[in-house]
Amino acid sequence: MAVNALQLVYEQREKQVDQALKVYQQAKNELFEQRNQLQNLHQYRRQYIAQLSEKGSQGLTVSTLSKYQQFIVQIDQGLSNQQSSLVKFEYAVREAKRKWTDSQVAHKAMGLLLEKKALEKIKLEDKKEQQLLDEFATFQFFRNKQSQQEYN
Repeated sequence: MAVNALQLVYEQREKQVDQALKVYQQAKNELFEQRNQLQNLHQYRRQYIAQLSEKGSQGLTVSTLSKYQQFIVQIDQGLSNQQSSLVKFEYAVREAKRKWTDSQVAHKAMGLLLEKKALEKIKLEDKKEQQLLDEFATFQFFRNKQSQQEYN
């Protein structure tokens, strides 16, 4: 594979790392928001129960108490749904992090391959240069020898 092609793949891997990082950061932000929503629901439930308790001390009708209890059940269902959603978001964060890490590994591997190819190219160029120098030295040697024979 040509070095230029490897360079293109390396650049693509770099873009994949950047994209995977963005996805990971976005997933973490969404998880943070989901956790905040869950906390808000818990706080709302506590406030609602406190309100029920306050009104209960003043006396409630059966109908009003039933409405409060139904609404608490709805809040509890919302909490359960939010908790399930939170688990999905936590999984999404783990997956996004895994993909980001995998893309970093692939990018680094491609960088190492490029580095290896560059070193191979330098060695090959050094070898060619040494061959040229050897040929030139041999040519000079025979030329000098021939010149000495002509003078003798």
